[in-house]
Amino acid sequence: MTDVVFALDVEDVYNPESDDALLELCRIFAEAEIPLSLFVAAEKARVMRQRGRRDVIEAMAAHEICYHGNYWGDFPEPATRYGARLPFDEAVSLALSVESKGLHDVAEITGQFPVAWCCHQAQQSLPQQYALKLAGVRCWAGGPRGWFMNWLSWPRSNCTVSFQGDWATEVDPMNRPTPKPAADPETDLKQTQEAFEQRIANQDFVSFAGHPVCWVTSEWGGLYDYATLFRHGTAGPYPRPRISAPANPRSPEDRAAALEYVRKLMRWIKTRKDVNLTTYTELCDRDEEASTPWITWPQLVDLARKVSTNLDAVTAYGTSFSPADILGMLVFAVNYLWEQSTWPEQIPVQRPLGPVEAPLSNPRGVAIDRRSLIAGCLAAHTFMMDDRRIPGKLRASRVDVGPSELLHLLAAFVLEWENTGKLPGNVSIDAVPPLPGVVDTHIIQDRRFGSTNMPADWDMTPLWDLLKWQSWSYRPAVPGRTA
Repeated sequence: MTDVVFALDVEDVYNPESDDALLELCRIFAEAEIPLSLFVAAEKARVMRQRGRRDVIEAMAAHEICYHGNYWGDFPEPATRYGARLPFDEAVSLALSVESKGLHDVAEITGQFPVAWCCHQAQQSLPQQYALKLAGVRCWAGGPRGWFMNWLSWPRSNCTVSFQGDWATEVDPMNRPTPKPAADPETDLKQTQEAFEQRIANQDFVSFAGHPVCWVTSEWGGLYDYATLFRHGTAGPYPRPRISAPANPRSPEDRAAALEYVRKLMRWIKTRKDVNLTTYTELCDRDEEASTPWITWPQLVDLARKVSTNLDAVTAYGTSFSPADILGMLVFAVNYLWEQSTWPEQIPVQRPLGPVEAPLSNPRGVAIDRRSLIAGCLAAHTFMMDDRRIPGKLRASRVDVGPSELLHLLAAFVLEWENTGKLPGNVSIDAVPPLPGVVDTHIIQDRRFGSTNMPADWDMTPLWDLLKWQSWSYRPAVPGRTA
């Protein structure tokens, strides 16, 4: 069964005709009784309210509301830029200051708090993503399938099928037919069906994506001028590019044909027995877990043994555990031992982030005495309670360790106790990789940062580094119920 979400990016603030297209599309989906997810830019919501389009806003209320950023153009600065420019905590604070206002504007205007979020212009900024989680958005539409930074996510850019029909951003300035010939609904449907079949051949999640403005304009010429707007990597003050000017409209006949294609697509998709037409709300309900699960001491020993042989997420006991989770629980257990002089029988599952700095790595391995290991563990516990993430490097009294080394040392410490009933005076480990194995798989590698908003020669290294370090926080989703 393939999960399918139909999504519209509701973002065009410059063409009032796009309001009419959104109204028609909302009505078509409601009549077909097919769920629709609306990724609404707050700027667009504010403009519709200013225009008095209560009819559009009320039509949107029948569908799922998601979030597409405070501003269509990522003002005042693209998240990709400040996410690479600022320290992690400062970038999170800036993101919250910009996006929390937009989130609550969308909630106030539409009557629904956004369920999911996806970024503009293929931008990837982990501080912004973490800020949206802190602000209360349930999931990220654009990440790896599963949990990332303790946030549910689904892919988007590499599992999308356009349902905009015969429409493209490629405008030939020497050949602009006015009016545009009417679309052919049957041809558009066939092309969409073929694209869908290609997607489901090897994917179990597909997002049909579109932009309402594409049903009423024959071009979206402003995309050519995005480079003008962001020529400095931030929005330039002058001149405003042509995205502020109306685009060439479709003819009435062309609009009608484009909407008829959508109706045909709705009728066809409902005949598919291998498709689950769903929403992000339903997906979250399926995959979300208890906020404070606990495990037993024998289960922690089992997890320590598994992660010692394979540094990656572990699926067990009705849930999954990232390497950061397991490190957090081992740190908790040793801290409890220090304070209570006994091992805990029950351990709360810790869900910290991965490190936000380069993980320290000792290529010759580590040998550490018990005093230093416990002291380092107490320091790590304090760090995680302060920042809700694991440290990238740590002074364990006399020895410097990275998270991978601390995890393997604590696992060896616990397993020695389990095997002998005695706390070892010293623990030694060979060299261990600084990052989990998932970092080299499509789960991390398929993410992308390309955007027209970037200045020339933009260095993506800080963005990729932060993404790779957060592989420590990745774990698969374990559905609690089936659709």
